[in-house]
Amino acid sequence: MKMRKLFAGIAAAATLLGGMALGATSAQADGAGTIVTDTANFTFTAQDAKQLTNRSLNAYKIADYVQYGTGDNATYGVQTADGVDRGTLKAALESATGKTVSETGDLMAWALAEGVLSVDNSADGAWNNSASRKFVESLKTTTDKLGTVQKVDLGAVANGTSATVQLPAGLYLFVDADYSVGTNEAATPSIAILVGSGNVKDGVLNPLTKATVDIKNQTTAVTKKVNGEDVITASVGQKVTYTITSKVPQNTQYYSDYGYIYTDTPSAGQTVDFDSLKVTVGDKSLNKGTGYTVAQNKNGTFTVTISSIQKQTAGAAITVTYDATVTETEATGKKTVTNTVTLSDNGAKATASTFITNGQFSFTKTDAQGKALAGAEFKIEGQNGASTPSTATATSDSNGTVTFKGLADGTYKVTETKVPAGFQNLKATFTVTIKGGEATFAGTDVWGLAPKNSSADYKVKNVKNVTQLPLTGAAGTTLFTVVALLVAGAGVAVALKSRQRMR
Repeated sequence: MKMRKLFAGIAAAATLLGGMALGATSAQADGAGTIVTDTANFTFTAQDAKQLTNRSLNAYKIADYVQYGTGDNATYGVQTADGVDRGTLKAALESATGKTVSETGDLMAWALAEGVLSVDNSADGAWNNSASRKFVESLKTTTDKLGTVQKVDLGAVANGTSATVQLPAGLYLFVDADYSVGTNEAATPSIAILVGSGNVKDGVLNPLTKATVDIKNQTTAVTKKVNGEDVITASVGQKVTYTITSKVPQNTQYYSDYGYIYTDTPSAGQTVDFDSLKVTVGDKSLNKGTGYTVAQNKNGTFTVTISSIQKQTAGAAITVTYDATVTETEATGKKTVTNTVTLSDNGAKATASTFITNGQFSFTKTDAQGKALAGAEFKIEGQNGASTPSTATATSDSNGTVTFKGLADGTYKVTETKVPAGFQNLKATFTVTIKGGEATFAGTDVWGLAPKNSSADYKVKNVKNVTQLPLTGAAGTTLFTVVALLVAGAGVAVALKSRQRMR
């Protein structure tokens, strides 16, 4: 076998093997060779700069390039690098290829001589995608047997979506380093990659040609909406729908256990309807228990785990939906109901939040002299599409205060439904507009019991007789009209009596 031809086959494999960039060459020659110690560039590329941010890889040299001869007569081969445990490498090769590895000779030289690293795809053939991945995954679990490790800090040399480092020429296993410390939660850890420097041109190997490979990780993203928006306004008792979206990750099949978990944190002010929760992938609904699980936690959060994520189509859209009812827990002030989801994607994390706002208003019930009245009852109704809250009635307290809470932005009609004992059955009506959680008032009733202005210190009156009605507005006009008619009527009666006497 001519070694240069074998080199060309292996170099071709670099463009064909998924998850493996191999630009290695092989030669087996008699006599001792010289290990190539010159450095070569290894370039890692990404789709998103976040894939390289704070990213470090551990580089384990699996094989050296060896030069036999000099000048134009030079040929090259490979040999297992110092420090690599023979038993570990033998087991990985046999697991990946299904072949029995020779007990003698150099293991990597054997692998190339046997063609198990060639591009041959025949039935007894050899280094296809599945085999290459098995080899890499086997080595990844036994890195303590692979000799000296060199840490490669891609984040420190990254330039946008590319990072280049220099290492002695050879064949390396790159494994994501120290990911557990969470230095880059925007992207998942990289799948282990087998990368060799060098290429073959016109049948001649150059072991120092740079190697370029896509880093095998991905960014993680999640979005969340409430009724299709980031921020909405809603009243107490109103049902809202949350929608969480993300995508099935790539390369999940290369992991023995892939975690894909949504942790949802509803704040106070809402009650989640867990029976409404649904999960779909693409156009397929997952079954609870087999496709996903839901766990309610003591701290008020709940988790949705897609247990079948490795069975799903990479890149397919994932949608999680559920309903919740807005409640009221704060006594005063504007309220914001938040809901945050964190997606844990095999070590990477992404977060998205939604916000529901609602407000309140208060006014004071008094008698004609301004003294606080308790026991007056009111109701409110949403106008022009505003949602009527479930807490739609209120009664004035001992201070005369009437409060309605948990109101979406909009206009509400306020109607007095019961006056305090001993007062005329003249009931006030007015409107309140909530905008950005703040209230403005506008009186509408004919008696003038509710003032026209929008004062924050809004007072609504009851009277014991009609003479206590305000002498302004429609009520004043009505009162003067009634009095004028009474006076006129009295005058007519006096005139009639005078005529009768004269007769």
